[in-house]
Amino acid sequence: MTQHSLATGGRGSWMPTWPLISAKFLELRKRRVLTTVTVAFTIALPVTFYGIRLIYHLGDPARYAPAGAPDAFATAGTVMDEFGFIIATALGATAGTADLTDGMFRHLVITGRPRLALYLARIPAGLSILLSLAAAGFTVACLVTAFLGSPEPASAVTVSPGDMIHSGLWLELDLVIGFTVGLGLGSLMGQRTVPVILLIVLEIIITPALADHALPHFINGERLVVGVALDQLKPAALAGGTTIGPGGGPRELHIPPMPTWAMITVIVGWIIGWSAIGAWKMATRDA
Repeated sequence: MTQHSLATGGRGSWMPTWPLISAKFLELRKRRVLTTVTVAFTIALPVTFYGIRLIYHLGDPARYAPAGAPDAFATAGTVMDEFGFIIATALGATAGTADLTDGMFRHLVITGRPRLALYLARIPAGLSILLSLAAAGFTVACLVTAFLGSPEPASAVTVSPGDMIHSGLWLELDLVIGFTVGLGLGSLMGQRTVPVILLIVLEIIITPALADHALPHFINGERLVVGVALDQLKPAALAGGTTIGPGGGPRELHIPPMPTWAMITVIVGWIIGWSAIGAWKMATRDA
């Protein structure tokens, strides 16, 4: 099946067809460098982290805690969150600009396929790659925590199966946000380098700074940053994990808590808002 036939199937519908989604999936998967980095940040990262902890524990059990200790789960989840957000933005920005950089955008427009369908097809195509790899990496963390941890007294803090499920869903939500924002911003700017840099700054510098400092006359503005809202939904099992932002320690919120409806509104607003901006730019871009 050719690129032309994929683009012309279901020409009048703004909903992307399965062949079109499959075509976008293959386009992203064929980018070997991007795929390799995505695997490294989602699967190789927790494997390496727990492998090093296991080696240390086997070498000196009295000094180093078991690989599956609860604090290790928190740190692994937090690191997967931050590095995962970065690769999610890179994957999203690439998906949003691939047709432009490859010189295929004009050819897709000529086929008559609705531009909205061309944009929306990138979302399931990219998320199917990103979320499946992240789920595999997080499964590694759950298995190590479940089977390579030390027995804890009843009063000790442990990571239950429910905590793992909650943490996994929160992590996947974080990646969905990173991908959709990267996709929309990449489509808006027509390139992937600057959007990725801007979103890395947002994740590593701006969000921790706003979360750590309550500005008396700008609290509501701070709450509009998606990372701040997402941090307030962060499961307790991931609390205390070491971050890669300023200070390098656990990220603690120093602003008043947001109502649940406000957190949901901010998160959904970012996802829908940036998706709408990206779709609008693709619909109005000159071929």
